[in-house]
Amino acid sequence: MAPRRDQVDRRWLLGTIGTGATLAVAGCLDGNGEEVAEPDDPEPEPDDDGGDPEAGDDVEELSLDEPADFPTDDDEGECAVCNMHSVDYPDWNAQVVHEDGHREYFCSKGCLVAYYYAPTAFSGEDADEEIVGVWATSFESGELIDATEGYFVYEQDRDRHDYPMPRGSPPAFESREEAIAYVEEYDELSEDDLFTLEDVDEEIAMFYREPVLEDALES
Repeated sequence: MAPRRDQVDRRWLLGTIGTGATLAVAGCLDGNGEEVAEPDDPEPEPDDDGGDPEAGDDVEELSLDEPADFPTDDDEGECAVCNMHSVDYPDWNAQVVHEDGHREYFCSKGCLVAYYYAPTAFSGEDADEEIVGVWATSFESGELIDATEGYFVYEQDRDRHDYPMPRGSPPAFESREEAIAYVEEYDELSEDDLFTLEDVDEEIAMFYREPVLEDALES
């Protein structure tokens, strides 16, 4: 016969095991003794746009109130007027966005004014929607500025700067004061040579891009 102490220890051990098993079973039963399934981990809620919130793929669509990066793709980044690669001319390039969200890019402000004068000649039906945003590279800062609020200079000296196109381009400025400071550097220029996008007419468009504009208007 085993000593009494061994019997007590054995009873204590069996009781402990039994209690643990009872608790484990109770955790799987409801109050009526029915088995309850363990809940699965909840799946993450999708974003409003249907994306996985853990994937970080919620990309906001670019606003019509801000410029886009110039595309590096040869087709998407072509100048809408001359077909040159707009991203290659960061000192002169420009862009517009239409009300329906489609954008056009330009190697230079000379191409911009030609497009602004006759958008349907270069984009067809896509240009029927109103132009709601225009940005051009500032001659002073080299940054894109809101060209609808800026000023241009009717620069007619085609040798004065290293233009992307041989027919030249009008320099763009963020403020009237900057544009005046530019014309004051040259005797043949004056404040009368300042213009805004609303002033763009056939004379200005033809001066900078006559051959390509004539072809576009005839086709």
